[in-house]
Amino acid sequence: MPRLSFRPRELRRRFYSPAFLGMFDRFQAAINGCVPEGSVVLDAGCGRGQTFLYRRCLPPVRVVGLDLSPHARDNPNVDSQVRGTVESLPFPDASFDAVLCTHVAEHLPHPEVAFREMACVLRSGGRLLLLTPNRRHYVPLMARFLPLRLHVALSRRRGLGQHDVFPTLYRANTAADLRRLVAGAGLHVERLEAFETEPEYLAFHPLAYAAGVLYERLVNRFRALAPLRVNLLLVARKEG
Repeated sequence: MPRLSFRPRELRRRFYSPAFLGMFDRFQAAINGCVPEGSVVLDAGCGRGQTFLYRRCLPPVRVVGLDLSPHARDNPNVDSQVRGTVESLPFPDASFDAVLCTHVAEHLPHPEVAFREMACVLRSGGRLLLLTPNRRHYVPLMARFLPLRLHVALSRRRGLGQHDVFPTLYRANTAADLRRLVAGAGLHVERLEAFETEPEYLAFHPLAYAAGVLYERLVNRFRALAPLRVNLLLVARKEG
């Protein structure tokens, strides 16, 4: 029996054109449009930054990373790192022009508190840019029933270590949840979209990946199926 290997790049080349925008391509474009030169940016829950190197596409800015893990000090996106949690930010109010929150919302035990904290540290006119999975998608649905050790094993095949994997709670992970949390924090939604990308988690076998591609094309084609798309991208503004 042939050995199954995790090969997302090979399968993406087979099923998608180079022009297809992936998850981080779309989030990068959103960040580029909201973070001008000279901005001071908070990367809330920055981690090690190994899967999303957004900094190289930005103009000169200052990025402060916040994370509980000491491994975040190696993050190539940030200029400095502070230990702490998103639900208790150790910064004065109105400290940042933008807050980035990438694949963090799904781990928050108290998202209402976290969104209020992120809103407080934004300056007038500043933006919260957030990317998180939609809990109604098949990947989060399955992930909720898998033990953490299996998440760790799958993540290792994606090049991530044990310290990059955290329990998922999905308490801020529908479009309705995000609208509610943003409004409760006193922010205004500028952009909130759901989109499906390439089925990276199914790259263990070409047939599974092909089924994921079919799903991607179906849910992206029909607006009525938007609640079943995997990614939620939010841009919310703090009014003056």
